[in-house]
Amino acid sequence: MRAKLVLSILLLLAVPAACARPASLVFCHEDQDSYPWVLKARPALNVLLMRQLEREIGVPIRLVALPWKRCLAELAANSVDGAFAASFKAERLEMGRYPMGKDGKPDPALRLHTSSYSLYRLKGSNLHWNGSRLENLTGAIGSLASHSIIDVLRDMGAQVDDRSKNPVETLRKVAMGRLQGAVLQTPRVNHLLASPPELEAVTERDPTVLAERPYFLLLSFKLVEQEASFSEQLWKQIEKVRESPQFKRVEQDFYGTN
Repeated sequence: MRAKLVLSILLLLAVPAACARPASLVFCHEDQDSYPWVLKARPALNVLLMRQLEREIGVPIRLVALPWKRCLAELAANSVDGAFAASFKAERLEMGRYPMGKDGKPDPALRLHTSSYSLYRLKGSNLHWNGSRLENLTGAIGSLASHSIIDVLRDMGAQVDDRSKNPVETLRKVAMGRLQGAVLQTPRVNHLLASPPELEAVTERDPTVLAERPYFLLLSFKLVEQEASFSEQLWKQIEKVRESPQFKRVEQDFYGTN
């Protein structure tokens, strides 16, 4: 009888630990189109992944579109539980938590997605990325303030103009000769170039990819401190969802409607 009582107590004590999870989650993301990850007109791949994640973990997730700088500020203030999608920047370690590997760096296996940066220039320009530096650089390079690649460009000695709010504005500056080139996210810009035909007619992408980076869901310090085990499982679940046959079909359907 006593053994049964002890077993019952142990089981009751185990339930809160096993079931410890927040009642709901709030994640923010950029409020600008970032094909194919976030779009204003319809759910894109990161949002679709979040919806499948929501079903898998059984916790409602509310998604909030914000300017990226404000999204990160809300994360740092613990006003949201997470922010996506963020590539690694050392300064962001003070804003939230990445899923870290044993080497002390963000674990790319736990990413939301991988994306690349490319150099865009006027057709016929001799500006070129040779795999390690920008050749024939004589003027300013455009990018977006939210892009982590800016630090890399400035470390190379490039003058960077990040005042435009979206890639189209930046590419128009290239087309008008106000910028010598622009370094922007490849899938996002390749998709955009099909829309304003005047830009596609005068600009081109350098064939060598400038950089490729994993992008993550950053979690708030508050969530990680209060729900450490849940947070680790959340990142691992992202990997499972991303690689699942169900999400592969979601990706196929998404690209098939373009």
